[in-house]
Amino acid sequence: MKLQSIRSLVLILGALCLLPSTRAVWGQQAPVAAPTVGENFMAHDYTRTHSFPNIFDSFASLPVPQASMQNSMRLKDLIRDGKLWLSLQDAIALALENNLDIDYQRFNIPLAQTDYLRARAGGAARGVTGETISTALFSGAIGSSSGTGGSGSGSGAGGAGYSGGPTSLGSYSCCDPFVSVSGGLNQAVTPLGVAVLTGLSSVTTHYAGYSAFYGQGFMTGTSFAVGMFQDRSTTSALTALVNPSIPSYFAVGLSQNLLNGFGYRANAASLRITRNGLKIADAGFRQNVMATLQAVVNDYWDLLYFRENIRVAEEAIRYAEADLHNNTRQVEIGNMAAIEVTRAKSEVATRKQGLIQAQTAYQQQEEKLKTELSKHVDADLAAVPIEPTDKLPEPSANDIPSLEEALNLAAKNRPEIEKVQLNMRNQEITIQQNRNHLLPSLSVYGTYAPEGLSGHFLCGTNIYEPACPAGVTGYIPGGTGDSLSQAFRNVYPNYSLGFNLTIPIRNRSAQADAATALLQERQYRVDLQRQTNLARQDVRNAVIAVTQAKAQIDAAVAATALQKETLEGEQKKFQLGESTPFLVIQAERDFAQQEAVEAQWRDAYAKALVQYAQATGTILDRFNVEISEAKTGQVTKAMNIPGTAATPTGQ
Repeated sequence: MKLQSIRSLVLILGALCLLPSTRAVWGQQAPVAAPTVGENFMAHDYTRTHSFPNIFDSFASLPVPQASMQNSMRLKDLIRDGKLWLSLQDAIALALENNLDIDYQRFNIPLAQTDYLRARAGGAARGVTGETISTALFSGAIGSSSGTGGSGSGSGAGGAGYSGGPTSLGSYSCCDPFVSVSGGLNQAVTPLGVAVLTGLSSVTTHYAGYSAFYGQGFMTGTSFAVGMFQDRSTTSALTALVNPSIPSYFAVGLSQNLLNGFGYRANAASLRITRNGLKIADAGFRQNVMATLQAVVNDYWDLLYFRENIRVAEEAIRYAEADLHNNTRQVEIGNMAAIEVTRAKSEVATRKQGLIQAQTAYQQQEEKLKTELSKHVDADLAAVPIEPTDKLPEPSANDIPSLEEALNLAAKNRPEIEKVQLNMRNQEITIQQNRNHLLPSLSVYGTYAPEGLSGHFLCGTNIYEPACPAGVTGYIPGGTGDSLSQAFRNVYPNYSLGFNLTIPIRNRSAQADAATALLQERQYRVDLQRQTNLARQDVRNAVIAVTQAKAQIDAAVAATALQKETLEGEQKKFQLGESTPFLVIQAERDFAQQEAVEAQWRDAYAKALVQYAQATGTILDRFNVEISEAKTGQVTKAMNIPGTAATPTGQ
């Protein structure tokens, strides 16, 4: 009894020693550090967790830092002399660092990782943006996971469980292991109607026991469990043969599904699907970066176009003001009617209106770009104008490859096609699982559960002491060690083997799921062809847009040159008295309009090249964008600030 008390005291002291480290898990929680603002959550791999050496990490949430709402230092460094000096590459880098559309889509990658982590533990796949989880993946109601490894054999047939002891081991689903420890005590006084059996009118009993077991399921359809149980009971009955009684049980159980639920393909569907989900999240993120990049580059080209419109409008004002000055002098000396001055003033006013419109469009485009290139437009950013440092691209004979090569690039690089292909693979995984679920359920199990019994035996009743030793009367003492020793030495063996076979009569639910999976797979094949056709159409349209814009630029350049010659000729004729002020103003107006048309087609050509890069899925390569930098939002490319040495960000 003293030995038992000492062991109990040791257990209590051990539990008290663990209390400080477990306070954050049970009961009063320890203070939790605030999430770090600005730390890059993309640096954490959410597909893995670690339980060692600190086993209590399993009960804490994974670290998820707050997203930073501060603009990158690159944006501040590009502001110089009261202007935001912006090259196209700088605009792209700022978009990767600050654009909130990209920042929002970054979360899909760790979300896919947590979905994969859940599937590794045996949970059902939930999917990410762009991923389609087939309804045929689930058995029964939607949302309940299909059968996983180790769950096929029920406890009614034994399974991996052991029912011979005070506590069943039970069967365990894939895949996280489970440890359970329980204990308790009970004391009761029971009144009796007769004293024949116990020798007393009432019996006082005391019970204390504990159990500990470990269980785990596997993707192969296997379930494994091991456990140990022991209790100690005493009674005041005078007729008890063992008092106190200390039985012990040790059990190892194993079950295996042989038909339905057998093998990796039958049980790992969610795991394989979420593994593809990681790729779908990557493809979706790349698609979003490409779309954002297309918008930013097009807006940068539009900014250059609007700046060119301002130049054209200012040039038109200079022509109109020169005409007004000349006409005023001619009227003063009597060589021209006063109406021509009025007409010149009207033209100046009209040209100033055109300049205001061009400036307004430019300022609005500036605000649009500032919003795209920053997480928030602060006072410093709002106060500075943008000074673009690049020019609209000039047409080149080798801007785009052949149509056949472009179509091959689109088939290889378009994220939309990749996502459909990955969803098709997910559907094939679902089909494999549903074919397995059409089979009957057959599982086999085996259990090894030896027992032991010790305590204070009444002299002459223990099989190991058939006769009382000389001079010994009453009870012969025994204890916990004797009981455990008997269990581990297999003194009282206990073996069991069995199987469980369940044959569905009609199997309509499984047939419906299998047919659903096949129908959805056929549907994805149609969608794949549809996406391929759309991609090829986009490529052809982009090639047409580039070709037409290039031809329009050639025509516009020629027309601008001719219109300039016409204006110069009309001005010379006017100086010789062979033309009128109205014809000169009209020629100036036509020349300004033609310059605007040329700028418009140069802008269209630049955006057609972007359209082509987007259609072929090569826009990231065209503008030297590293997808790894897009994921982290940390770009190392050098800045382009006129008059300063280019310095990589972060140095």
